[in-house]
Amino acid sequence: MSNKRKNDRVDLRIKSEVHAPDAMTYSSTVNLSSGGLFISTPEPLSEGTELFLALQLPSGETVEIKGKVKWVRQNEIEDERAGMGIEFVDLKDEDAGKLKKLL
Repeated sequence: MSNKRKNDRVDLRIKSEVHAPDAMTYSSTVNLSSGGLFISTPEPLSEGTELFLALQLPSGETVEIKGKVKWVRQNEIEDERAGMGIEFVDLKDEDAGKLKKLL
């Protein structure tokens, strides 16, 4: 997976809410990049699912971002957790700046 990434990722735990048409879940990020993130969840959404994320930044601010499930890991494998890779879609410049400060 790492050889396909466009952006470097950093390990970062941020509380998140995932809002999809048929689901809403609370979780936390495992890692983050300027283009997306990985959320650990035992019940990942299907690839291609469009969603909205509400990320609780360490500063206390909440950033709402549109995203799309890019890939899914259904089972935990050694030190890799089950979850989903989410690509940011139409990220606003202001939100991109807030995330860049975390990277």
